[in-house]
Amino acid sequence: MASEVLTTLLSLAGVGVGSAASFAAQYLASRETKAQAAATAAAALRAERKQALQDFLESCQRVERAAEHRFQNDNRFVEGSPALTHDMWFKLKCLDLVSSRQLNDAAYQFADRLMKATYGKPPAGKDVWEYINDKRGPFMRAAKAELDIPA
Repeated sequence: MASEVLTTLLSLAGVGVGSAASFAAQYLASRETKAQAAATAAAALRAERKQALQDFLESCQRVERAAEHRFQNDNRFVEGSPALTHDMWFKLKCLDLVSSRQLNDAAYQFADRLMKATYGKPPAGKDVWEYINDKRGPFMRAAKAELDIPA
């Protein structure tokens, strides 16, 4: 009789250990799956941010070229500037959808400076490149921080 009780208790203990091991394995697998999903989502967001930044920078480069041309040609209006600046503001709005407030603020200030350089004159004593670079530097630092790139 004692051996029957012992056999029953050992069987129950085996079922308990097996169940606990099964639940632990499921928990660990679920935790790993969640971590992989979070990493995948973070990588996708970073890629989306990087693409939005590249698109914005490409547009800014075209506007900067127009500002430089204006500066080098006695402040004459550059044909096509409205289309270029319109595209830049659109790309800024796209960037705004996927980036932080800090990056958005720096990008807006950079775009505003490019607009002023394209349709106006740099302040006395500054050339157009120095005038633009005053806002490009903070924007690039914010962009690098957004993408976790060491400055």
